[in-house]
Amino acid sequence: MTAVDPSAGESTEVVPLRRNRDFLLLWTGNWLQFFGSRLSGACYPLLALDVSGGSARAAGLASMAAVVPYAVLQLPAGVLVDRWDRRRVMEICAVGRATVLAVVAAAVLLGSLGIPWLLALIAADVSLAIVAGLAERASVLTIVPAAQLTAAMAQNEARGRSAGLLGGPLGTVLFSWARWSPYLAGAVGAAVAAVNIRFIRADCRPPHAAQRRLVRRDLADGLVWVRRQPFLRVAIPLTAVAGGFLQVVSLALVVVLVKEQGHDESTVGLLLGISGCGGLLGALTARWWTRRVPLPALLCGGFAVWALLMAGMYVVSSPVGLGVLFGAMNLIGAVFGVAAAVYQMTMTPHEMQGRVAAVAGLVTAAGSTAGALAFSSLIDRFDGPTAILLSAGGMALVALAALLVPAMRRARLVTDTPVAPAAEAADPTSV
Repeated sequence: MTAVDPSAGESTEVVPLRRNRDFLLLWTGNWLQFFGSRLSGACYPLLALDVSGGSARAAGLASMAAVVPYAVLQLPAGVLVDRWDRRRVMEICAVGRATVLAVVAAAVLLGSLGIPWLLALIAADVSLAIVAGLAERASVLTIVPAAQLTAAMAQNEARGRSAGLLGGPLGTVLFSWARWSPYLAGAVGAAVAAVNIRFIRADCRPPHAAQRRLVRRDLADGLVWVRRQPFLRVAIPLTAVAGGFLQVVSLALVVVLVKEQGHDESTVGLLLGISGCGGLLGALTARWWTRRVPLPALLCGGFAVWALLMAGMYVVSSPVGLGVLFGAMNLIGAVFGVAAAVYQMTMTPHEMQGRVAAVAGLVTAAGSTAGALAFSSLIDRFDGPTAILLSAGGMALVALAALLVPAMRRARLVTDTPVAPAAEAADPTSV
């Protein structure tokens, strides 16, 4: 088993991403699919309320149906992505999502959608999205030269941020006009993505794809590989803990604005809009940051700045001010997302890309879930600003822990030079 060689596939003349046919097909198709997902995903709880006659429990079940697959499916999906042709996996998932969303739209239009069917369709939609996301991330290594990997991942991050910024608000508008319309739009986006993916020429099959072993053996190999990497085995848990504190802050801001300050829901929308712009700006400037700021400073400093911004939220009370601070946090989060993805992709053997990304995704999702649960306990005992201040203290401890770990201080991005075979790269932080 060999580590990914980022120099593979490079020619003397590197084609710009804007002229890379396969990357453009993948990016544009999946932007439409992402946008459709945001349109439909924002409306699932609203649809559950509508179908159930206003049951808050039904809305909660709909939200749960969208979360459970992340806990159940991540690791098996990683194994699948490391076994099958990743282009084919993306195509099948896009067709499947188009079908699921079309069924939701038709059932809503005909008035025949019940809560059990809705929950099953939500789970199917999210499950297909998880598999497709892992397959796409691994495929980028085949489609894009190593020298352009950071730029490609930054564009993918910007794609997701822009789709989220536009899709959520537009989805609720469409839902208020016609209940079925967000789902039809999502189905069309997924169908276009399937067509685009069909015409990708790059060979996205993983090495040794013909080998078939027990699923649990492949899962164990992925977990063992991550555990043996000094940087990843520390960075992934720390990032998950930080994600938990971010989840507490995002939920506490809603409580502060609506319950404690008496603002209406439109104010929350304003805050989310400002913060979304910050995330998009972070994605667009991620390449600039990763070129100029060493990875240890980016990570340790980012955690510390997060803590300072959270502490600032304890002092600031205006919705615009809170939005600006939250937007700055999202800017850092977008840069983190790009840097972490590039590091993981360049250090992971090509045949293990799916499993390693799945491990990171599972741990991160667990951190966000734990943050949501912790918020419920905190908000019962403290007001919103105090919950945010406590999260700032926790984030400061994360920054201190990151600074004290040698593997975090030695890590650096490797995108323009070859990576040694895995057997020789026992400590990727020293490469």
